[in-house]
Amino acid sequence: MNRNLTAALALACTVLTGCGSTLQGAGVPCSGAAIRKGISLDIDPAYAPKVGSARLTACWNGSCQDKDLELYPSTAASALPCTPTGPDTACGARMEPTGGKNSFADLPELPAGPVEVTLRLIDPARAEIGAPRLTVSPKVRYPSGPDCGGGTPQGGVLVSPDGTVSERP
Repeated sequence: MNRNLTAALALACTVLTGCGSTLQGAGVPCSGAAIRKGISLDIDPAYAPKVGSARLTACWNGSCQDKDLELYPSTAASALPCTPTGPDTACGARMEPTGGKNSFADLPELPAGPVEVTLRLIDPARAEIGAPRLTVSPKVRYPSGPDCGGGTPQGGVLVSPDGTVSERP
């Protein structure tokens, strides 16, 4: 077998065994999934009609990043009718709009620690309706659990029915 083919086979085996593998010695299934580094925004359905757009400014370690947020309709799972009700019956769910809005600010350098956030909310007529500041403390999240690695800082901001802005718990 020539050297190029041997190297290609070794590389292919390494890549393939890394996908969906288990943690060495622990028997823990690791999916290979990833989490985006950044800050999420969730706007309550009661307040969402007042918001046409949003802009997030996040500051840490003496520098700031501004992000225009594209707002998306929020959804939630809703159970489908299920008949008959036997133990082998397959039931389903579908996603339905909640009336809320959501977005995500990708922040590749986001630390796992306090970040000063300013959220500018703009109404559909393009008038600013609020620019509250708050401290958000992104927490390291693990897509397949801490035993699989891949921890990524992620924070969140919530807008309540009355427009109050707070950190996601």
